[in-house]
Amino acid sequence: MKVLNKQEIKAVAADVFKRYKKAQKVAVTTDGMAFITDEGDNAVKNHAIKNRYKKELKIHSFTRDDFDSAKSPKVETAENLIAAINEAETATTVEHILAAEEQGKKRKSVLEAAEARIKELKTD
Repeated sequence: MKVLNKQEIKAVAADVFKRYKKAQKVAVTTDGMAFITDEGDNAVKNHAIKNRYKKELKIHSFTRDDFDSAKSPKVETAENLIAAINEAETATTVEHILAAEEQGKKRKSVLEAAEARIKELKTD
């Protein structure tokens, strides 16, 4: 029996998500068998215990978010960022938000709010 390493198991799960667009949860056993577990995990558990190798297999579970979030990071709205800037208690926190915004969308409202908050926090 060939036992897959973590990268190979993750690749199997990624392939399932690629081929089955509606699948939200996938479980892969160490022998490479993949199961869509949206409705339950009985099949994968059964395979892990009762398989042709007569050995209990380890189960690795994945969700679609495990793969989608890596490709497209969550984009914060200007409104949420400005709220976070106004709630920040240190200039350093605001400077991190400002630096991320300057490398990203460069929205004028966010930049102005950050600069004003930094000035306010540094005078306190």
